[in-house]
Amino acid sequence: MRAFLCSIFTAVVAVAFSSCASYDRTCILEVSDLPLKTSEEPSKAWESAPLRANALYVMHGAESEKARRNCIGDYYFVTWYDAQPSQPVRLVMRYTQAATGSQVLTSRVERTKPRMSRGRHTERFFFSGEERRLKGDILTWRIDLYVNGQVVDSKQSYLWE
Repeated sequence: MRAFLCSIFTAVVAVAFSSCASYDRTCILEVSDLPLKTSEEPSKAWESAPLRANALYVMHGAESEKARRNCIGDYYFVTWYDAQPSQPVRLVMRYTQAATGSQVLTSRVERTKPRMSRGRHTERFFFSGEERRLKGDILTWRIDLYVNGQVVDSKQSYLWE
């Protein structure tokens, strides 16, 4: 029984280290979603310190109530590993919003110039202000990572089809 458990553990570790985490290729590491649904200033009464910290980050510099209301929205932070810094990279986010029905909208971030070295990067997709008021919350999304025009990785929300 002990040998069986050890072999399972070894297999799980091997799979974990053979994925993108080994950093041998350009890939999306993580997509973090920060939905900010209130214009109230974060206080110590908030249940979670990370949520409070993220809200403070998003609302930084918003002094008036109107400015804080413009911060309400959906914020996506895409962390990716760049294994080919000499190649052009593009992150494309396809998404639907509450008021657009099934219409797929697109937002993109491009890095056409060579980067200094291999490593982690974080790109941000913000949906707030007037756009968010008119089109509503983000309902579904898919993010594709292109290197030199070819899709190398993608992540999507569980509702994306």
